[in-house]
Amino acid sequence: MSGISEIFPTDSRILIDGGLGSTLEDVFQIDTASSLWSSEALIKNPESVIEAHLLFLRAGARLIETASYQGSFSTYARAGYSQDDAIRLMRSSVAFAVEARKRFAAESHVPIDGIKIALSLAAYGASLPLPHEFDGFYPPPYGPQAYAQHSAIPNRNAFRADERALEAQAEAALAAFHLERLRAYAADAQTWRSIDAVAFETVPLAREVRAIRRAVAALEDDGLERKPWWVCAVYTGGEFPEQQQGASGGRLGARDVLAAFFGDNDVHAGAGSGEGGARYAVPDAFGVNCTAVAHVAKAVAAVSDVLEETGAGPAIGSWKPWLVLKPNGGQTYDMDTRKWGWHGGETPSQKDEWAGQLGDIVRAATNKNVWGGILVGGCCKTGDGELRALAKVLV
Repeated sequence: MSGISEIFPTDSRILIDGGLGSTLEDVFQIDTASSLWSSEALIKNPESVIEAHLLFLRAGARLIETASYQGSFSTYARAGYSQDDAIRLMRSSVAFAVEARKRFAAESHVPIDGIKIALSLAAYGASLPLPHEFDGFYPPPYGPQAYAQHSAIPNRNAFRADERALEAQAEAALAAFHLERLRAYAADAQTWRSIDAVAFETVPLAREVRAIRRAVAALEDDGLERKPWWVCAVYTGGEFPEQQQGASGGRLGARDVLAAFFGDNDVHAGAGSGEGGARYAVPDAFGVNCTAVAHVAKAVAAVSDVLEETGAGPAIGSWKPWLVLKPNGGQTYDMDTRKWGWHGGETPSQKDEWAGQLGDIVRAATNKNVWGGILVGGCCKTGDGELRALAKVLV
């Protein structure tokens, strides 16, 4: 049974929150253009973080994610903060979510244990000086080569077949990155008790999914209370970003992505690295975030078809994983201007249209009967208005 069924009823459709960073920017006029993005508000205006959480809760969300997506030791170090300061600020994101939950329960009389908090953790690519969580171009040892603009050598995010040892080292390095952050939260008993789930988001690479599974397994081996957890992949332009190995080109398909999520992966553990085997924890859900609704529909349909045909793999057994959906509002972020915008003169789609399209995805996924339940909300440029519209179509 999925661990999410311990906090939400099996086969239910639960409304979760929207885009926290863009809501802080749009509603509260918080500058999120720094390397810390939404985590900047933890320092400069923590009350706005609480109020943003409250907007989502008042719109009907029953799970909120912490303002910790961008928080890592390297991002805080670039912003001039010590490791001790980084740990304090990272944990404060949980405390502010707890305060929001407390205030909402008091004003609404919704039972406080009916409101859940998920720790939000970004892919490694979000920690780079120029974020690369949407394309997976990671520098060694995390990837085959750093991204180079206008280079004669093509950028690549996948290792070649003859680079298995390097790929194993990259997976181990990514596992260490994610484990370091997890332990920063888990080392404080109050913080860890306050977290109901852990959400790894905007993950562009199969090896990073496997690395996250190793990090969670290592944390569980520390003897800490297990939390339900999931990984949300990103489908940039409608495709999973990781490139296929070999001359055929293309991107990894649904079968390979699901294998990274739920396969036993013993073949990858320690290959060529001299480490010996590694244990891979099994996520409670498969998710898609920060992807346009139309692309989410395509990705979910493909993954649902594979699950229906073959099951997820030996690690999952007979239980059904949950599905997590957090599409964006349709805009894209320009790294040069540090602003959101619409391509080709498009006009913003209406909130009801966005919610209706997402509702169609939820109904189609439900009809497949391969998911244990669905958590559904929004990502960048989706606010409380989108959630209110979505709540109507989920009834």
